[in-house]
Amino acid sequence: MKFLFMHRNKLLLLFFLISFIDMVAQTSNKKGGLWGIVKDTEEEIPLEQVSVRLLAAKDSALVSFATSDSIGKFRIRNLNPGRYIVSLSFLGYEAVYKNVSITSQNRWVNLGTVTMNPSGILLKEAVIVGKVPEIVTKEDTIEYNADSYKTRPNAVVEDLLKKLPGVEVDSDGKITAGGKEIKKILVDGKEFFTNDPKVASKNLPVDIVDKLQVIDRKSDLARLTGVDDGEDEKVINLTIKKGMKKGWFGSAEGGYGTQNRYLFNGMLNRMVNESQFSLLTNGNNTNNMGVGDFGSGRYSGGFGGAGGGINTSWFAGTNFNAGKSDKFRVGGDVSLAFSDQDSWNKSQRQNLFADSTSYDNSEQRNRTKSHNLGVNFRMHWELDSLSTIEFMPNFSYNKSSYHASNESATLAGNAERDSVNSTLGRTSGDGHSFQASGRLTVNRKFKRKKGRQLSINFGYDINRTDEDGMNYSINNLYRLGRKDTVDQTTQNKVWGGTYRATVSYIEPIFKSSFLTFSYEYKYNFNNADRFAYDLMNEAKIDSAYSNSFRNTFQSQRAGVNFKTVKEKYIYSIGVNVDPSRSESENLIDTARTVPSRTVVNVSPNLFFIYRMNKRNNLRFDYRGRTRQPSISQLQPVSNITDPLRIRTGNPNLSPSYENNMQLRFNSFKPETQQSIMAYMSGGFTTNSIVNKTTYNSETGGQTTMPVNVNGVWNMSASFMYNTPLRNKKFQINSFTNLGYNNNIGFVTLKKDGDSQRNVSRTFNVRESAGITYRSDWFDIGLRGNYYYSRTGNSLPGQNSQDIMTYGGSFDGSLHLPCSIDIGTNFDYSGNKGYSSGYDKNQMLWNAQASWQFLKGKNATLMFKIYDILQQRSSISRSVTGNYIQDMEYNTLTSYCMLQFSYRFNAMGGKRNSDVKQDSRPNRHKEGYRMGPPPGGSGRGYKIRY
Repeated sequence: MKFLFMHRNKLLLLFFLISFIDMVAQTSNKKGGLWGIVKDTEEEIPLEQVSVRLLAAKDSALVSFATSDSIGKFRIRNLNPGRYIVSLSFLGYEAVYKNVSITSQNRWVNLGTVTMNPSGILLKEAVIVGKVPEIVTKEDTIEYNADSYKTRPNAVVEDLLKKLPGVEVDSDGKITAGGKEIKKILVDGKEFFTNDPKVASKNLPVDIVDKLQVIDRKSDLARLTGVDDGEDEKVINLTIKKGMKKGWFGSAEGGYGTQNRYLFNGMLNRMVNESQFSLLTNGNNTNNMGVGDFGSGRYSGGFGGAGGGINTSWFAGTNFNAGKSDKFRVGGDVSLAFSDQDSWNKSQRQNLFADSTSYDNSEQRNRTKSHNLGVNFRMHWELDSLSTIEFMPNFSYNKSSYHASNESATLAGNAERDSVNSTLGRTSGDGHSFQASGRLTVNRKFKRKKGRQLSINFGYDINRTDEDGMNYSINNLYRLGRKDTVDQTTQNKVWGGTYRATVSYIEPIFKSSFLTFSYEYKYNFNNADRFAYDLMNEAKIDSAYSNSFRNTFQSQRAGVNFKTVKEKYIYSIGVNVDPSRSESENLIDTARTVPSRTVVNVSPNLFFIYRMNKRNNLRFDYRGRTRQPSISQLQPVSNITDPLRIRTGNPNLSPSYENNMQLRFNSFKPETQQSIMAYMSGGFTTNSIVNKTTYNSETGGQTTMPVNVNGVWNMSASFMYNTPLRNKKFQINSFTNLGYNNNIGFVTLKKDGDSQRNVSRTFNVRESAGITYRSDWFDIGLRGNYYYSRTGNSLPGQNSQDIMTYGGSFDGSLHLPCSIDIGTNFDYSGNKGYSSGYDKNQMLWNAQASWQFLKGKNATLMFKIYDILQQRSSISRSVTGNYIQDMEYNTLTSYCMLQFSYRFNAMGGKRNSDVKQDSRPNRHKEGYRMGPPPGGSGRGYKIRY
């Protein structure tokens, strides 16, 4: 009895707790929900990011909210019984309303397929003012709405990229996003001129682009086979606006200006569902080369200059994609290009020593001409639901010539800056090269067991470069009272290739888990002959400047990987074992032969994604990777083409091993259109390969040799935020980046003794923030940016180096009646902390006025002025453990240009005049639907309510 009395209260509490849980469960069980799929009425394609609002039938109060996903599907849960109104709205479509009832007998309602009609001429009724999100962050994608960023008439994709937070475009057109280079631009998910992003960024008009997506993804081979090959890439995908996927569209443009500046370009496109055809051409002398240079990096001489310069170029190419993506698809591209680059640069380098410093000053001029031909083909064939064949051959040819002159001097670090040496030289060369590569992949799924898969892949890459050159230099060694002269002709020939075979097998072991086994064999050969003839000695072969190598490299990779895919998370963990063997034979001097060497490396990898919900996700990656030293780094051969800057190899080098980690968080709130992306990355390398430089105090000459070190590491963090204000016409965005680098270098103690290790620590912070205002009459954008870098060295007596770059920009446009637009932009930038003469502030002011006319506003006449204040300049700084260098190079200066362009389209059988080209609303006509201009600002739209 006593026991029962003592535990009576606990038993009663337990009874009520069980009753309460049962009641809650029953109540929860009574709740229901609804779901459906939303599609376009005309094209029957799923619509993504449709706003789905659930309103109470009695008072239209908002009950719940959802958006459709990539396949048009939406779902709303946890609904109490009652009567509701479902409201579906999307930019450019008529709103859809449906009445639904949730009852105890019918708790879940399937709305089926809901179709939405494109909006036409609207009635004089009440309106809702809305706005498409500027940025949407997804699992592995950052998506920008193109119409939300105001660009000038006739702008191309590159102009849009320069306005996107987190994306940078340098003076040569190289695109980076999140610190990683973009090497491919897709159009509607399909290849566009293969691995040359400049063709799309510098030629495609921005007004055909709906969304611009920056995507982190696996390589083509990994996505086809399902086996991670470690070759991750960051690409850009351009989605084409609805209505431009059926029919023809194109443009032609020409312009002429002061200083004999000119441009012309033309584009013709045909799109029908999944098939595309494009024909592009352009030419100009305004530094807008519409294609990459295939010859870059193939030659040993001075081809290509050192950045910057004035470039005259022309380009013509065609790209096509045909067939159905789930059956048989072919595609390819052909391009022809020419460039003529005239570049000049000067630099000042401070060499770091334990007891003092010295200075290298140089100035160089280079003229390079280059002809390019590129041919690429793609075939994807799904024989049936289980078997797939993919073949991708590529070919490129380049012919180049260059002429260069240079002057340089080394000065002592004393107060008088005594001269140590000087060089006056000139070089020239002519060369041609080709490269042919390809990949054949056969992928087979097994019918008996879902998920089982076998893949076989073969690849090849062969290349050849032939180059003839001339080298003449006079070297003054003031402390020795000596003058050396080099007068040579040279012949360089490099040929080689790579062949690889890969087999992989995937075996499902649980309902959502897989084991992957893979094996790869790769054979690489590289042959190099360089013969130098001394014109001061009867044109005899100069053995000190000549060599002939036969190099081979063989590697294998065996890997195993375990992967699990769940609704909330995905993870993958694996390891690769990489044995390799290399050797190098010198046919002229056997003492320079590098004996064969075998190395075995182990490379782990880890990948994890956690989906908190459809709007928020967290991703972590770790990858270990081995980097083999190149043959030139291993060869014990001194390259004395420049007698004062000798480079030699090190046969005792070991492979380096890189450890890289990254963590990323994405969040997007459709209700407020707020987008957040946070990113952290870090890495450290064992056996890093760095340069060890030895100086000769008598001549001022340098001998550089690669060595292995430990202690190289880095880390960085980025944060991007984008949101509209309560007044949707205002939008703010911010991009912040913090970075820290720990680099190792070697300098020579007292410039003649043993080398001393120097640790160079660099901290940097970068901030870019902006606010925009968009209305029917004008658009304004303000942006500020700040960059600070501090570098400290472990060597005693070396002061910390601080530099700052700061500035701001204003971008404004005024939309006047009669289809007249006036725009201007100011860019101010200042620098502090650079070497004397490199601290320069500049104000870059551009302006343009345009008039759209003819039926459908298809013609545009534009006058623009570039660099009105004539302050354009270009400087850069590079920091290593051995030196700090500032560089300035020539660039395009002020000019004016008058341009005329004509655009046409015939979409879906419509006449040219049926498709609106003028974006700005007719303000004297009530009910006119307002939309963003082609490539324009994404101003408020009006939808009938």
